[in-house]
Amino acid sequence: MLDKPLLALAILTILVYLFDLLRGLGDWRTTWLGFSLLIDGIFVVDLLLKLRVYGMSYVQTPWFMIDLISCLPLIDAIAIGVKPIRAVRFVRGFRILRILRGLRILRALRSIPAFDQFVKDASAGQKEKAVHHSMNLGLIGMTVTVLLFIVLSRKHMENNFIARIDSEVKGNVSSATLKALGGSLTLPGSDDRFFSRELVIDGQHQTAYFDMEPVEERSDEVEFFVILGMMTSMLFLMYIIAYHQLDVTQTQLRGLLNLALPKQVSERFLIDPHSYVQKSRMPATILFMDFVGFTKTCEGLAHDPDRLSAHLEAAMDRLVNEIVKYDLIIDKFIGDAVMSFRGGPLVNGEPADHAYRSVRAALASTRALAELDDPYFHRVKIGGASGNDCLIGAFGTSARLSYTILGDAVNLAARLEPASGQCGTKNLFCEHTIMLCTGRSDLAWRRWGRIRVAGKAAPVNVYEAFDLDTEGDTSFISTFQRALDAFERNDFDLARDLFLLADSQRPGGDEPSRLYVPRCERLLLGGPPAGWEPVLNIHK
Repeated sequence: MLDKPLLALAILTILVYLFDLLRGLGDWRTTWLGFSLLIDGIFVVDLLLKLRVYGMSYVQTPWFMIDLISCLPLIDAIAIGVKPIRAVRFVRGFRILRILRGLRILRALRSIPAFDQFVKDASAGQKEKAVHHSMNLGLIGMTVTVLLFIVLSRKHMENNFIARIDSEVKGNVSSATLKALGGSLTLPGSDDRFFSRELVIDGQHQTAYFDMEPVEERSDEVEFFVILGMMTSMLFLMYIIAYHQLDVTQTQLRGLLNLALPKQVSERFLIDPHSYVQKSRMPATILFMDFVGFTKTCEGLAHDPDRLSAHLEAAMDRLVNEIVKYDLIIDKFIGDAVMSFRGGPLVNGEPADHAYRSVRAALASTRALAELDDPYFHRVKIGGASGNDCLIGAFGTSARLSYTILGDAVNLAARLEPASGQCGTKNLFCEHTIMLCTGRSDLAWRRWGRIRVAGKAAPVNVYEAFDLDTEGDTSFISTFQRALDAFERNDFDLARDLFLLADSQRPGGDEPSRLYVPRCERLLLGGPPAGWEPVLNIHK
C-alpha cells in the first residue's frame, strides 16, 4: 500500500535534485536538505519494516536490493557536516534508483488469499532465482558504473582545471591575470572548495587561492545530463515493462486462465483481481447439458479409451462453441456434462436477455451436435431454469476457489436435465424462463405437463423450446397442447387420439406424444387410482 506514496516521494526528490544541479534552489537549498533528510529517513524505516515483517523471504528478492539502494541517499545527508565525505557529492545520484519501485507490477494479485497462498506454497525454481540474481547484479553494476563515471569525470575536470591554472601562472603574474584566472589573495571560507599556489605576483612571493567553483558548475552540468539520460532511459524501460511486457504477460496469463476459468471470469480477473472474490445476488438462467447414452458408449469403447476421448472432445467442442457464442459463462465440466449460466456482474443484459440467450444456446447446441453426426454422441439432454435471486461468485476454501452459481434455480435446472430424457424432449425449461422469453418471435413453446423432481415436493410445469426458423411445420405443438388439456381433465380417450394425431403431424414422429399414449391406455383400462394427479415423477 505504501509503494505509490514512496514512489511519489522518490520522483519529487529526483526532480529537486536535478533542479539543484542547475543551481536553481538558491537560498532554499538548506531548507530542502532538511526535508530531504526526513524523506531519506522514511525510506530507511520502510526498509526496516519490510525486513521485520517478511524476513529472509524479502531479502532474497530483487525488490530488497532496490529498496536498499533507495536508502543510500542518506549518505549525502550525512556528508553535509563531514568535509571528506561531503566531497563525494555524487552519491545524490542514488536517488534516481527510487523510481525502480515502479517495476512492481501485478502485485495486486497478492491481495487475493488463494493466490497469495499459492505463491507461498510454490517454491522458487532455479530460473526464478537466476532472474533475481541477474536483477541484483544488474542494479549493482548500473549503480557502480554511473557513480564511477560521475566521480572520474569530476576528477578529470579538476585535474584539467588545475593543469590549466598551473600553465598560466608560470613566472611573474600580474594582479589582473590572477583575477582573470579566478584567483584571489584572500583565504576563502571553510565551505568553499579551492586549491592554493605559491606564486610571484607583481614581483612579490605570495600565496594565491583558486576557487574550484567553475569545476563544480561544469561537473554539475555533466552530472545533470548523465542523471537525466539515465532517468529517461529508466522511464523508457519502465514503460516497456509496464505496458509491452505486461501485455505479453497478460496475454500468456489470459491463455492459461482461459483453460481453467470461464472467459468472462479470466478477462475481469486480469482487469480487477479483487472482483474474483466478490459475490453477488442477481438474476440468472442456468443450463445443464448431458450426452445421451454416455455410459453405454463408455462400456462399448472401454477397450479403446483414445477413441472415446476423441469423439467426446469433438462433440463437447460443438456444445462449448455454441455456449461461448451466446456469451454464457461455462461453470464446470462434470464428466460428459456441461454446466453454464448467464447472469451476474460479468455479463451485460437484463434477466430477459439472460433467459433468451440461454434458450438460443440450448437450441443451437442441439442443432450443432446433429450436424456433427457423431456415431456415439449425437444427442444431448438439456435442462434450464431461471431464478431471480442467485448467488454468484467464487466459492471454496481460502486455498482454492471456483467461480460458480448457487441457488434454487441451479438445483431445478440440474433436475430438469435428466427429466428431458425421460420426457422425450430435446430440452426442458421452467415456467419462469418461458415468461422471460415472452414476445420472442423466433421461439415456440409447448407445455409438456407437470413433473415432480427430487428435492421438490410440489410439481412444476415444464416447457420445451423450439426454433421457428428451423422447425418447419409446428401444427403438432397446438395438437399436443389440446391433448394435454384433455389428459389433465381425465378425458383419456380424446387425449390418446390427439396424442396420436400430434405424433403423425410431426415429421419423424413426436416422442413426447408417443410417451403419453400408453399412459392414456393404462388409465382407460383401469381408470385413475384414488388421489391420482397428472404428474410424472422423475427418477434420477
